[in-house]
Amino acid sequence: MQEVKIKNNEISLISIITILVTGINGVITYILLMTISRVNFGRDPEIKHGLASGASRMGGVVIMFSIIFGVLFNLFFFDTISLESITQEIDGIVLFSILIGLIGLAEDLSQKLSSIIRLLTTFVFVSLALFAIPELIPYKLDLFNINGFTVNRFFVFTITLVMICGFINAGNIADGANGLLTSIYLVFFMVLYSLENSIFNFSLLTTTIAFIIYNASTGRIFLGDFGSYMLSSFVAFKSIEIYVLYDIPVFLLASILIYPCFELSRSLLVRFMNKTSLMSPDNYHLHNYVYEYLLTFGFTRHLANSITGIGIAVSSSTPSLLLYFNNTSISWFYLFMLELIFFSSIYFLFYKKIIKIT
Repeated sequence: MQEVKIKNNEISLISIITILVTGINGVITYILLMTISRVNFGRDPEIKHGLASGASRMGGVVIMFSIIFGVLFNLFFFDTISLESITQEIDGIVLFSILIGLIGLAEDLSQKLSSIIRLLTTFVFVSLALFAIPELIPYKLDLFNINGFTVNRFFVFTITLVMICGFINAGNIADGANGLLTSIYLVFFMVLYSLENSIFNFSLLTTTIAFIIYNASTGRIFLGDFGSYMLSSFVAFKSIEIYVLYDIPVFLLASILIYPCFELSRSLLVRFMNKTSLMSPDNYHLHNYVYEYLLTFGFTRHLANSITGIGIAVSSSTPSLLLYFNNTSISWFYLFMLELIFFSSIYFLFYKKIIKIT
């Protein structure tokens, strides 16, 4: 009885914090999280990265519906709701991101979809998005214009396609601890909102905050493949869009999103050196090693998981956010390279520690 009371007190505290921080969007998100985390479908059958066995994989579904409900509520509240206003807020980028997210949802529900099938389907859907929204293809990117020489447009399309699909896969790889991927993306959403203070971006921002609070504090529900695919697609598309529209430095965005980029590069390099399939999964990520190391200090699995996720997200993305909002004059490329060196060094440090322990 005492245990139930403590749990209820904890839930009440989380509810109050969520409402105070995120308002109506947070309330919507919290109610959906409480509801969906109790349904029987889309649950994880085994312990993964410190999450309790049976945790719900439907966090991304909650985020999607929370954002949409938040947009509709705000449009209704300001008496501006109409088909035109809705389509302005929920545009082609959002719809294609949800479409790509469905690939992850199929995996969340069946947990039998092969990596090859998911990758090929991602390529198809991203190709459709680039055909439907051609302005997302960054033909003017400095990388594609060297010494006045403009490369073939098909080549630019192909490179853009590979980069977006690679980043979506990177996001899925990095989604391995409570609050990790969502906290990194939250920093990106802050930058995005500073450029485009739309109702959709506001709903996205507050929904993400509410999800992080619930995910990190309870561990009852996590992002799932739908969430990582959908949010990673959105971040990839919006990164290109704001680069084109606002001339945002590419390496500013790269420095914010350094951890997924680092983990994808590290995973591919290790698999290549070990002569294993590039599509094979592994549990040798930095967040795995940090998590295992924290367990040696007596932390519970859930607490170690949450500290790992939030800690890596803060250390990887916050410095760039602070520099950006302080209008600091800096070479973002050098910062990005410095971050790569930092995470590589930290990875080897924790790798050696875990090897000694085991």
